[in-house]
Amino acid sequence: MSVYLLGIKRFEYKVLVRLNRIIEHRVLRGMVLAVTQLGELVTPFILAGLFLFNAGTRPVGIMLAAAHYATYIPVHLIKEAVARPRPYQAYRTITNGGPSLRDYSFPSGHTTSAFTTATVLAYFLPAGAPLYYILAALVGLTRMVLGVHYPTDVLIGSIIGTVIPLFLLALLP
Repeated sequence: MSVYLLGIKRFEYKVLVRLNRIIEHRVLRGMVLAVTQLGELVTPFILAGLFLFNAGTRPVGIMLAAAHYATYIPVHLIKEAVARPRPYQAYRTITNGGPSLRDYSFPSGHTTSAFTTATVLAYFLPAGAPLYYILAALVGLTRMVLGVHYPTDVLIGSIIGTVIPLFLLALLP
């Protein structure tokens, strides 16, 4: 392993150990688990469904669904190709603060989903853009706090969740 990659690995471990301590506090752990649910794949599809009910907001719902499908596929292909174990699986000092997960760590699907939702909503409802991206960033942070993702998992998830929807949105007339 190169010195550069070893440095990143050490940095990520230090960040995760500090963040993971948050789940020791019951109230904070509950808040973290609540925020992380915003990145669940079902959340944006419920939101898309709500937008689909009204003809005026139907394009938002269609784009939310399309963007999530478009990001879901590469994320899962990358997860299988890279096969990076989750932090709580790789380090005894990192605790899994949520349910046990069977898939791989890289990239973060929750973070990808949250940034996909934020990007689509920011396009159609720009006044709320800061809030959407703050919530998306918080989802990424919660994934690290829970010990299920490394910072680079979250970083790449946020990039995928922003770039692919921007590409799709650029195709709109």
